[in-house]
Amino acid sequence: MYSMTGFGKAEVKSKLGTFTVEMNSVNNRYLELSPRLPRQFFSLEARVREEISSMLSRGKVHIYVAFDEPQDAPGRYRLNRAAARAYYQELEAIHKELGLVHEISLQDLLILPDVTSPERLSVDEEEYWPPLQKAIAAAVAGLVRMRKREGATLAKDMRQRLKKIETLTRQVEIAAPKMVETYRDKIRARIQQLMDAPIPDQERLEEEIALHAEKTDVAEECVRLKSHIGEYRRALGLKEPSGKRLNFILQEMNREANTIASKTSLPEIASTVISIKEEIERLREQVQNVE
Repeated sequence: MYSMTGFGKAEVKSKLGTFTVEMNSVNNRYLELSPRLPRQFFSLEARVREEISSMLSRGKVHIYVAFDEPQDAPGRYRLNRAAARAYYQELEAIHKELGLVHEISLQDLLILPDVTSPERLSVDEEEYWPPLQKAIAAAVAGLVRMRKREGATLAKDMRQRLKKIETLTRQVEIAAPKMVETYRDKIRARIQQLMDAPIPDQERLEEEIALHAEKTDVAEECVRLKSHIGEYRRALGLKEPSGKRLNFILQEMNREANTIASKTSLPEIASTVISIKEEIERLREQVQNVE
């Protein structure tokens, strides 16, 4: 089982330069990708999305791609002549105004903002894609490893909660027969109180008690609840994404718990069912982060 929370980072060096890819993911109903690439690599965004989509199925994933050229790469810069001319005119005016002796040099102009800027050249997608693809694959692998560790922790806690729900369900099964006895004693006492005499129609009373027992029988719900617990355990061991399946099983477990609660008249069973529903809710919160 895999969590949807994770982080991965990779760096791949080539003769073209160094690609650094970082990605982090959080829970989300579907797979949502938010890539950020350097401007010269915008044309590769579709490939980036396709590559990551082939390896992940759910989660909101932020991807950050950085690229550094080799130190010995020839630098290409563009000179903004209009900016240099405007700066020169302003500096000349200040020189005259202040009576400065120092003359304005080209070096003075080159260090001013916007006078020079790197020349953005288009890149050859086929040439740059292999190292970028390698960096993405390595970053995703790191992300998946972290997701797997987080998933193992979640699965361990879930199994403990399932065991607790099983114990609580057995408590309901043990206490359930008391509901019929409690009802029998209650109705007998009520009739005796009203008539202050022996019960006239014992057979009719037993029929009423049997009818009540049928309406309040929770054995079937307990069996189904335990079956859902077994199905949940099996889903935890699946290799494929199981978050949606687990969420569906929890819905069924909650339905059985609600039915038991609606049938019970004993405070001790009602209290036990509340504990079952609390554990189901905690499982539901955890499942939101399962891929």
